[in-house]
Amino acid sequence: MTSEYPPLPVPPDGKTLRLAHPTPSHHASGSSRDASTTSADTLVRPDAAGEAPGTPAVAFLDEAPTPAGPVHFATDIHGAVLALQFIEGCYPRTFLDELVRDGYATTMRDDAKTGTVRRAIEAWTQGEAGALDALPIAWHHGTAWQEQVWRGLRTIPFGETWTYGQLARALGRPTAVRAVARANATNRVPLIVPCHRVIGTDGTLTGFGGGLHLKARLLNHERRVMGLPQPWKA
Repeated sequence: MTSEYPPLPVPPDGKTLRLAHPTPSHHASGSSRDASTTSADTLVRPDAAGEAPGTPAVAFLDEAPTPAGPVHFATDIHGAVLALQFIEGCYPRTFLDELVRDGYATTMRDDAKTGTVRRAIEAWTQGEAGALDALPIAWHHGTAWQEQVWRGLRTIPFGETWTYGQLARALGRPTAVRAVARANATNRVPLIVPCHRVIGTDGTLTGFGGGLHLKARLLNHERRVMGLPQPWKA
């Protein structure tokens, strides 16, 4: 596939690339992650479905257009989405760094693994409201609570917005508003797990990993498809 987007360092179809580990980051405690846990040689997923124990898991990379600009995304060997980033977005770590930190030290291009996701994103971009709803997500990088919140995000209907409080109540945890917000902020698969549909209690746009201008474009797109006003300035 010929890409019109900024290129990722991945080889042609059927070939693999070994990724170098990213620069160690500092956690909230202020300590640097030990190099032995960030090396691409040691970051493996022995539990990765479809992979032999002790071998590096493979991420399959692709791109797709959206109303907020093109995205890079990755799937696992079964086509479940691992991560997604907006190319125009601002992130603390790069798309490939995120994959390496999760143990995906090898990347490939293979339309058989990514084509379903790419076509679904294209359909959503063209106005098919439910196009992303059934896409499988690889949830393994989160805690049980984070996964519960992310699954809750997928229940917010296309074209609607909820507050963090509404989502907390829907999850049966009405007092866990801040915990919901923190889990929302750790979503690795924006758009498909639609954290852009969560707004502040006063109706203003709040935190979105790639930038609020991207969140505004996504919300305005959905409301345009639904024939509703688009109040947010992108």
